[in-house]
Amino acid sequence: MNRRAASLGARVLQECIWIGGNAIYRSWFRLSCRGREHLPRKSGYIIAANHVSHLDGPAIAAAQQIHIRRVHSLAARDYFFDSPLKAWICDRCLNMIPFQRQGSFRDCLTQCQQLVAKGDILLVFPEGTRSLSGTLQLFKPGLGLLAVQLGVPIVPAYIQGTFQALPKGTSIPRLYPIQVRFGKTIDPATYEAARSPLDSRQLYRQIVADVHQAVATLRDCPDA
Repeated sequence: MNRRAASLGARVLQECIWIGGNAIYRSWFRLSCRGREHLPRKSGYIIAANHVSHLDGPAIAAAQQIHIRRVHSLAARDYFFDSPLKAWICDRCLNMIPFQRQGSFRDCLTQCQQLVAKGDILLVFPEGTRSLSGTLQLFKPGLGLLAVQLGVPIVPAYIQGTFQALPKGTSIPRLYPIQVRFGKTIDPATYEAARSPLDSRQLYRQIVADVHQAVATLRDCPDA
C-alpha cells in the first residue's frame, strides 16, 4: 500500500470511528454533558480529566461535539505504541500522541505546541494511569510544565460512569450512563505574577493542585 492510499484509509477509518463512536455513546451509554460553555472557542486548549477507563478519551471527544481530528490524546508510549499496527491505529486514526511516562511530556512538547497553535485540543489524564478503584488519584506535575510551556487555558473535566461501564481489567463494556462535566478554565498566565518567588517546580505543582481541586469539585458538585 502506498503512502497516499494509507493516508486515505486512515481518514476513512477515523471518520467511521467518529460517527460510530458518537452513535454508541449517545444511544448505548446515554452520554450527557454539562459545562460545554466553558470550552474556549478562539484558541487551542488542554483538557485535564480523571481517568478510570479506556472509554474516557472517546467520551471527552463526543461530549465536546468537536471532530476527533481536532482532539489529540497524550498516551503512554510503552502501552499504546508497543507494536507497529497498534501504533499506526493510535497515531493515524485515534490522534494519540506518544510520551514517556517519566518524561513530564518533554518528549512531545514540540508536537503539542504545533497543535495548539492551530487551535487543536490536547486531552491529558494527569493521574498517569487508570484508577483501579474509580477514585480520583493525585496528579503528576507534568501537567504544570505542559500548561506553562504551551500558554493555553486548561479545562478541568470529570467523567462519571465509565468506571462502571468498563473498569480497568475488563474488556466487555456494560450498559451504564456516562456524563462528562467541564469546569471553568484555568489560565496559566495568571500564575506568572507568582513566578518570581516560586521556582518552576513549585509553580507547576501549584497549577496541578488547582486543576486537581477543580476536577474534584466537578465530581462533588456537578453544577459547579
